[in-house]
Amino acid sequence: MRPWLLSLLCVSVACANAQAYVRERTDPNGPFLFRTDNNNIQFRVNDQTAAGLTNSSGGTTITVDSAPIQALQAATAAWSSIGTASITFAPLQKTPVSNSSRDFINLITFADTPANRSILGDALAVTNPVGVRTTGEMVDTDILFNPKLTYSTTFQSGTYDIQTIATHELGHTLGADHSGLLGATMFFAARPASGILSMLTSDDIAFATEVYPRANAAASFGSISGKITLDNGQPAVDALVAAVNPSTGVAIGGVTDAGGAYTIGMIPPGQYFVYAEPMDGPVMPDQFATIAANPNTNFTTTFLGGNDSPQKLTVSAGQTAGADLTVPTGTPAMNITLGAAATDKIASVNGGASALYPGQTFNFAVAGRGLDDPSINENSISFLGGPISVQGGLSGNKTSSTNTPILLFTVNVAPNAQPGLYTLVIHSSAGTAVYSGGAKVLPAAPAFSGNGVVNGASFTGYGVTPGEIVSIFGTGLGPAAGISGGIDPITGGLATSVGGVTVTFNGVPAPLFYVSQNQLNAQVPFEVAGPSGAAGTDIKSADITIRYQASVSSLVNVPVTSANAGIFQLPGSSQGVILNQDNTLNSPTNPAARGTFIQVYATGQGAVQPPLATGQLAPALGPLSDAQQKVTATIGGRTADVRFAGMAPNFVGLLQVNVAVPSDAPQGSSVPIMLNIGGALSQPNVTLAIQ
Repeated sequence: MRPWLLSLLCVSVACANAQAYVRERTDPNGPFLFRTDNNNIQFRVNDQTAAGLTNSSGGTTITVDSAPIQALQAATAAWSSIGTASITFAPLQKTPVSNSSRDFINLITFADTPANRSILGDALAVTNPVGVRTTGEMVDTDILFNPKLTYSTTFQSGTYDIQTIATHELGHTLGADHSGLLGATMFFAARPASGILSMLTSDDIAFATEVYPRANAAASFGSISGKITLDNGQPAVDALVAAVNPSTGVAIGGVTDAGGAYTIGMIPPGQYFVYAEPMDGPVMPDQFATIAANPNTNFTTTFLGGNDSPQKLTVSAGQTAGADLTVPTGTPAMNITLGAAATDKIASVNGGASALYPGQTFNFAVAGRGLDDPSINENSISFLGGPISVQGGLSGNKTSSTNTPILLFTVNVAPNAQPGLYTLVIHSSAGTAVYSGGAKVLPAAPAFSGNGVVNGASFTGYGVTPGEIVSIFGTGLGPAAGISGGIDPITGGLATSVGGVTVTFNGVPAPLFYVSQNQLNAQVPFEVAGPSGAAGTDIKSADITIRYQASVSSLVNVPVTSANAGIFQLPGSSQGVILNQDNTLNSPTNPAARGTFIQVYATGQGAVQPPLATGQLAPALGPLSDAQQKVTATIGGRTADVRFAGMAPNFVGLLQVNVAVPSDAPQGSSVPIMLNIGGALSQPNVTLAIQ
């Protein structure tokens, strides 16, 4: 077991060869594993799963600043959101069940029990398919996290990202085995304090589309089929095969069968490099459930068209392109086994894929046999012609512990680089080596400033208030197509993970109303007020972070205030969101009468009594939660009588203020109205209609 990686192996299954994205099966000759509940997969989470969970020795299993349920929900959402696959994970539910057993409950558990430890061993996590029919149908799959280790959702040093591990294990519950591409979610191992594998790649999506296709999805894809043969005429058994499009970041891999044949399916149309490499590191036979006892590893990595000038293969929709390769036998002169990238000095070369971002420069390091070849120069290194370029400054040395050659160089990522997997190739007079999918370009990290965090009703203000609805404006905050939030069945409150987006205030997940690329709408957790509940007395500022898929924003700090009044308005109008006494919407064609009551909808009231949990819907029955700050109102410059100021029933973070329209209020279609909450004034351009 390498100290820098821990296995993500599934158990009790064997991998299937001869196609891309290796699938699992019960044994080498058994059926492929699959689900028939793929449109409604119900997982239950052990009810002890929470931040601060400890193991039987008192050690930390889940850090206190984590949001484990939200991370698990984000993992299910990743597979459910594949547009070409018919996969839907139902909302998670809780269960008191803690051990893996054949009980027809799909379980996720961190529980520290002897039974679970006996299954896990030293693995980071395990998917245990305890219920598999003779047809290969999985009816009970349990995911066990190792309680001996520490997990988080905040990338703390020495911890493992819950969302990353869960996304990988959910792939096993769908029937996927490990991938030969280092940056694929189904690669066998994950780095500590990293979330880059939580973002599904084309390899993972190809599996999902092949096994659970949406109607007519296959017509949009092509395939590559061929045979890998050693130069002595023997088939290359269990050779790794990959097809890589350097323009798009699409990379899909597979493994040859006992006859050296392979098929890579569900490939988007385009131009692809195709190559075969031995399973001699960093991908090894023991990373798969079952591989031939003596796989062919004594051959050289070989590209279609030759290593000196590889040719691109055209893949068309609905067509199969042929790609047979003959590979030279013999021990490869070069082999990349470890790699790492950093924007500053690389502390260690610890393997796995590295996260790169468009428009940035990185130091890159690789280690392995033959990398001290003096003929290697800047022109020897490439990322298959993709948007990652190598600049000068090559250097090499040997590690003190293993005496393995290390090669250091600098790479620039083009600003328009597409997210995806990119393969490093080193080609010299001595040989050719690849680091398949070892560079994972991620979308630019979410970016926003404190000035972009505003009251969700007024779109003004600087700072946040406990319980307030806020809008956050920036770039790369979420999916291009906006997604609305919903109710979390576990908490009963507004979901804190939507569309791969989570937002935290001082480490507390914020309920999300809406997420999109440039705008998020969220509720500020009441917890920012501090232990006493009085904003500004215990905690005077809030640290905000946004995670979208595998990318995390820089921390942004904003003040915490006791109130920040804002009245909601109808889009494109000064008209406030106000109901007349008969509960109809106030408007110039439906004005309020003098002396009647209106309901004004706002946010930014701060603390309430009785308290409400963050994200909780205000109750419609029982005691209403009143704003603790004094609320006053003026209409047309006249003081108006406020009869109620509290949380609107069945809503989250929405303040309802019941106000009497003064008998001498001005009449007209645009009469100004303003609220004062604890000294904080609402925006001045809000109006209502009075007759």
